[in-house]
Amino acid sequence: MKVLILTVTAGNGHNSAANTLKNRLLDAGHEVKVVDLVKVYSSKLQAWLIDGGYGLSIDLLRPVYNAFYNSYLKYNPKKAHKCPTQATVKKVNGGLLKEIYSFQPDVIFGTSFYCGMALTNLRRVYKLPSTNIACMLDYVVSPFWEASVGGVDYLTLTNEDFRQTLLEKGFKDENLVSTGIPVGLQFNEHMDKNKAGEKLGLRQDLFTILIFFGGGTWHGGHRVLKQIVKHIKDEIQVVIINGKDEKTKNKIDKEMAKYPKNIHLMNIGFCKEVNLIESACDLMIGKGGGLCLTECINKGLPLLAYSKVPGQEKYNEKYLLDKGVGLCFRNNKELISKILALKNNPHVLEDMSEGLKAIAMCGNEEIFKLIVSQKRADYSGIDTNIDYKQVNKIVNKARKKGKSAVR
Repeated sequence: MKVLILTVTAGNGHNSAANTLKNRLLDAGHEVKVVDLVKVYSSKLQAWLIDGGYGLSIDLLRPVYNAFYNSYLKYNPKKAHKCPTQATVKKVNGGLLKEIYSFQPDVIFGTSFYCGMALTNLRRVYKLPSTNIACMLDYVVSPFWEASVGGVDYLTLTNEDFRQTLLEKGFKDENLVSTGIPVGLQFNEHMDKNKAGEKLGLRQDLFTILIFFGGGTWHGGHRVLKQIVKHIKDEIQVVIINGKDEKTKNKIDKEMAKYPKNIHLMNIGFCKEVNLIESACDLMIGKGGGLCLTECINKGLPLLAYSKVPGQEKYNEKYLLDKGVGLCFRNNKELISKILALKNNPHVLEDMSEGLKAIAMCGNEEIFKLIVSQKRADYSGIDTNIDYKQVNKIVNKARKKGKSAVR
């Protein structure tokens, strides 16, 4: 089977999900191509606005970003063909159609509503025989998923809690499949905590905190670590993953000699053993990215999340809070008090862990099964010898008129 995976570089979650699924498909012998929808088919400026602009907006203009996000949650689904984000994909139609007709995938899988939106716009004019699938990567129905109605044959849901909202946005019940969010299969494995800690050289008798804020632009891990070092007098163990932020990693390395002896610290840069580290810890401190939350849910690792985050992450955290399986902190005082409360009440941590495991889903495997169960696409009879330079104009004209998407 041939699978075209469309992703968008806006944060790291979309690419991570794309690569996780790509590896699963390749391991099973399928032919896979991964393409960044905007970077490849749009202008360099447009690509930067979605990637770099997104990073700046959530880092420096978070209140403004959140105001727009909350406003667009109420956007009229009937105006999806005119929604503001249509401007981000209006120049990708020609390049994407040429890619599809050249590669001739049986399945197109998208990790973002941008992908579903682009496929919907193409289907307003051109025949796409592929089965088109897109996936939710958050614990909220983000704005503009309604623009994917007609373009995707299946939308994979984080879980059943979001079906009704998507039905109200115009999807049909048969379009919606609850699978969970695709993270590596290793995050569904429940490794013994002591064995994981032993492999890492961690002490088994200490309360162990993981500080991990993922690959985004907010470098909050160092701030959290400094508060722990300053205010916690109990003997504890801390593992901090800095990812690709080598500057912070080196800064902490230089500071460690001055830390009090009650803090046992493992300072890590980029690593491929996140699964092992999460298995060895009692508590994670981070923020509410969809994939990060999913890893915690699947591992049964309680999360204490920073609450001053951008729109979708705030809703992700709220989802865990509403389920009674997560906690947030707004300031340094709350951070320390909640760490100590959890450390001194292991039964609360255990209840949170069991609650997380109860809502876990193996998204990567479920989506893999959905993809490989589809029929082969038949491209015979389609005229692929067209002027692709005219496609953008033709598609956008059909979109503005509100022409329906058809398979």
